[in-house]
Amino acid sequence: MATDSPRGSMLNRRALLQASLLAGGGLALHAYLPALEADAEAAPAAPAAATGAVALNAWLRIAADDQVTIVVSQAEMGQGISTTLPVVLAEELGADWSRVQIESSPAAVAYQNPHAHWQYTGNSESTIGFFELMRTMGASAREMLIAAGATRLGVKPATCRAENGHVVHPPTGRSLRFGELAAAAAKLPAPARPALKPRTEWRLLGTSVPRIDNPAKVDGTAIYGLDVTVPGMVYAAVKTCPTFGGKVTRFDAAQVTGRPGVIAVVPIPDGVAVVAKGYWQAKTALDALDVTFDDGPNADVHTEGVLQIYRDAMAGDSWNVTHPGKPLPAGTTAITAEYRSQFLAHATMEPMNCTAQVGADGCDVWAPTQGQELTQITVAKVLGLARDQVRVHRTLLGGGFGRRLLADFAVQAVIVARAIGRPVKVIWSREEDMQHDFYRPAALHRLEAAIDSHGQLAELAHKLVSPSILQFVAARAVTETFDPRCVDGLEHTRYAIPSWKVAFKLIKVPVPTSALRTTGYGPNIFAIESFVDELAHHQGKDPYAYRQDLLAGDARARKVLDTAAQHAGWGTPPPEGRFRGIAYCEAFETLIAHVVELSVSADKAIKIHRIVAAVDPGIVLDPDITVNSIEGGTAWGLSCAMTSEITFAAGRVVQANWNDYEVLRMPQMPVVDVHLVDGGVAAPGGVGEIGPVTVIPALANALFAATGHRIRSLPLARHGYRWA
Repeated sequence: MATDSPRGSMLNRRALLQASLLAGGGLALHAYLPALEADAEAAPAAPAAATGAVALNAWLRIAADDQVTIVVSQAEMGQGISTTLPVVLAEELGADWSRVQIESSPAAVAYQNPHAHWQYTGNSESTIGFFELMRTMGASAREMLIAAGATRLGVKPATCRAENGHVVHPPTGRSLRFGELAAAAAKLPAPARPALKPRTEWRLLGTSVPRIDNPAKVDGTAIYGLDVTVPGMVYAAVKTCPTFGGKVTRFDAAQVTGRPGVIAVVPIPDGVAVVAKGYWQAKTALDALDVTFDDGPNADVHTEGVLQIYRDAMAGDSWNVTHPGKPLPAGTTAITAEYRSQFLAHATMEPMNCTAQVGADGCDVWAPTQGQELTQITVAKVLGLARDQVRVHRTLLGGGFGRRLLADFAVQAVIVARAIGRPVKVIWSREEDMQHDFYRPAALHRLEAAIDSHGQLAELAHKLVSPSILQFVAARAVTETFDPRCVDGLEHTRYAIPSWKVAFKLIKVPVPTSALRTTGYGPNIFAIESFVDELAHHQGKDPYAYRQDLLAGDARARKVLDTAAQHAGWGTPPPEGRFRGIAYCEAFETLIAHVVELSVSADKAIKIHRIVAAVDPGIVLDPDITVNSIEGGTAWGLSCAMTSEITFAAGRVVQANWNDYEVLRMPQMPVVDVHLVDGGVAAPGGVGEIGPVTVIPALANALFAATGHRIRSLPLARHGYRWA
């Protein structure tokens, strides 16, 4: 029997997104987001204490056997944050690191980013947002333990210290274990302003601590979203309308309900799910299901038409001028160039998935999510529940890159779970994942340099056209004409340029766009650092020396640039047939420079022989994790530069899998030599997203040095280049 999809009672994708936005606005990056009015409905701030364990604050509890449990609010997706933030707290606490274990936080107000007042993992803000808070929580607990220990020892607190899991009284050599003191310490008032340790007393921070998440990943016991199992759980495969804004009009459930293992066919927003005892049963039944779609208003969307929207906007008026610049001296000449970055998919190795169970007492969601709070609020809205009736259990993430800030895949799971009355795991196919993403928007740039009569750079003017990045994850930060993440890297520069002019135009395109690793920094720095390279060659100057001059008054920035250049051997000729390119920037409160050394064959095959990076994150909290982040980010950036691109035809995404959305393969990965520079500042910057930012223009600049061909649009494969 043919079954009409009950669209009138179902949320479509647009309605779902609107519900997400109304529920709280999502990720507020560099924008104030007030605490939610419904705080009373939020999960309790303090973690539930295990038997014999005492909570000293929302982030920490200590058991009688000295086991220290530290709560991690941030999603672990390979960046090492589940080690770094606990180390920050343990350092101030004086804990025995061998006795520390971690626990993922619930969705609760206590675990919101203290700057943004929202619980999420993204924009390289984990260390930036939580460094001082975790220090304070550790220091507060330390002073409470010392006070309790001093009372028991009959001495003054000032004569005691906490170290290696003990409160020690050096004058007498006596000590007490944390486990002996936790219960008494928890009864004491938390100090309002606990003293923080000076850097000279750090023992864990600044060292390479073995990552907490690695052993389980090696022995296979790590739990990602795809690994979750719940008693009675079944599986669902999903298919949504292939066009943007389309919908289901009809499907014939009877075609598949008699197949082995198939349990139900359930309508979901803009699509349908087949539920079965096993995933392969669900997937093969879904492939056999006859589904009719209405392609909707965007059935004719194609790449060239979308790009024309950009070109028309660039040619038009009504710019949002964020930096007006200064009057120019007489006699300046202009140099102009346009640059374009492509649409990108998040392409996480673990496709979207979520396990959900809906019962009389509420809903449980097990998900690899970057957006616990948005997921909790959105699911509560969809199911008509109070926030505290939705329990979000975050797993490890097999890649995030911003895609898992959204809650669309979780909503599918709870709708199906409610419909069938049992727990279900929804799993997207790779094709569903690739073709139903919220894509990194393309960006179009027009840069114009004014050169004065002495040959000096008098002004750099930058016009940028882009759709919104934050519209679905931080609606409150976006207006009709402005999205702050789009202009990342344009609002400030360390280059000594007399006049810095920025104009921005926010456009709407018939493609869903959202935040992806590097946010606006990626496309913006590609344009700026490629253009600076153009200016250097136009003036007949060495690209490194040209940047040195622009950074002459900034010792910290110069040190990063010089470190990369020196370790790359800049100033000495590279081996025969090899060429170098360089790029520098400040992003996510971190300074970085890359040098790429490559060779190019006559048939445009690129061989990268070596990459050197220098990075100054202010404070190097963990050298190994920092280096790993830059190495991994460099590899990710090479994929974006060379091959990765999303294109459109007939209202659909053309690319569907790794065969046509290519990423860097292991044989293509070059040696990456990372050098850490300690900026000596008071707080750390972020390193999770900065690795790709400067390697892309450094590669393009090296390619120009090798060929004389200036690449102004990505990926390089569009221009006939390939990996050797």
